[in-house]
Order: sequence, then C-alpha cells, then structure tokens
Amino acid sequence: MSLFGNRQEANLKSCEQMVESVLAARGLDAEQSRIASPAGPAWGLTHGSAEVYIFLTSGGSGDNFIQVISPVMRPSPEALAGPAFLRRLLELNASELTGAAFGLRGEEVVLSTDRSTSGLDRVEVEEMIRRVAEYADHYDDALTLEFGGTRHADS
Repeated sequence: MSLFGNRQEANLKSCEQMVESVLAARGLDAEQSRIASPAGPAWGLTHGSAEVYIFLTSGGSGDNFIQVISPVMRPSPEALAGPAFLRRLLELNASELTGAAFGLRGEEVVLSTDRSTSGLDRVEVEEMIRRVAEYADHYDDALTLEFGGTRHADS
C-alpha cells in the first residue's frame, strides 16, 4: 500500500510537515530541531528559559496525536510532601491556564497540551507551541520563587 493509501500515515506525514513549517516560521531549522523519539517524529526548542518538546505519535486506535510538553521545575521535597504545592498547580490549571495543564512526571512539574491530529491546522500547532512555551517560561520562575526547588533550565 502506498503512503497516501494509508490515511493514518498520510495524516502523520502532513502533520510532520505542518510542525516543521511552524518551526521554520519561528526562525528555527526544523531538521536541527529534531530529537530522537521512538514514538514518532519529535522536535525540541527553547523559549526564554523553557525547553519545549513537540511529539507526533500514532495511536493504536488509528488516530495520531500531537503533544507539546515542557519540563518546568523540580520542586523541593518539602513542597512535594505538602498539599499546598499540588493545590496551587490545580488552582492554576483551573484559573490561569487555558488549553494546557500542569502535571507531574516523576519528581518534575511539566506543562503539556495534546490533541488528536484529526482536523489539525497550522494555527492550532502555532498556538499549542506558543501557549506551552510562554506558560513554562513564566511559571518556571514563579513556582520556584514561591515554593523553592530548581527550574528545569538550571538542572
């Protein structure tokens, strides 16, 4: 079967080209921004003090997904042990973040957004990257100042 005979493969290739055109519009060399990922095409970039990663993956259900994620900070052990820090992340998710959310990956706070690539357009890709990058660049400093710990950029 040819590449374009497979809807999922054609969608993944189209989204890959879309992400690369968005990166180029940001002044980045998409090929140099590529990172290794066993799950599919992936790229990394820096925005201020934030590192941002973009992943395209094929789901087992026949759908592809895009995820934009930024490791933000590693909170102090005291902050992780008490409820105030996690409560603050949940409050930020509910009141100050739109289209992205804080989460924990191991001991590290991350910001992420994701969606199916079905119907995905360039404006949405640009917005997902911009949103996560700007939030991460702001909150790595704000949360570290408020709760202690280490910004991801300083790890």
